[in-house]
Amino acid sequence: MNFSNHDVQVFAADGHTVGHIAFYMPDANAAFTGDSLMALGCGRLFEGTPDQMWDTLSTLRALPDDTLICSGHEYTAANARFALTVEPQNADLIARADDIAAIRARGEFTVPSLLSLEKATNPFLRAHLPEVKKALGQENDSDAEVFAAIRRAKDNF
Repeated sequence: MNFSNHDVQVFAADGHTVGHIAFYMPDANAAFTGDSLMALGCGRLFEGTPDQMWDTLSTLRALPDDTLICSGHEYTAANARFALTVEPQNADLIARADDIAAIRARGEFTVPSLLSLEKATNPFLRAHLPEVKKALGQENDSDAEVFAAIRRAKDNF
């Protein structure tokens, strides 16, 4: 597909809803993720399953690190507060939360964000990591099960 002289890859992004899609523009290093992947977060599972959303997030996580993640909402400050409950010792996350507070205090936006930053700080993209599984006491659970636990915790945050 082509949009404004850019190659656009369209792919299924089920999880938030069934039939959700995302757009990736390789030459612009940009992904338009809607409510699938957000700065420090991901969308609630309204129609989809944890396995579907984990598959979507894994697909997005595999994009190049310099991809701009253009999400549908500016929930970054609230997402940072939650992310710190999952990984309170993550130095990258602590620094990002401080940066977000300063940016929002100036009335500026925190989106889009870089995928490399999301991979280092977004708990929903980190459910596969041993340190996250250990912190949640889920060392023997599948990545999708750990993701589901993080999503449930966010739903109740």
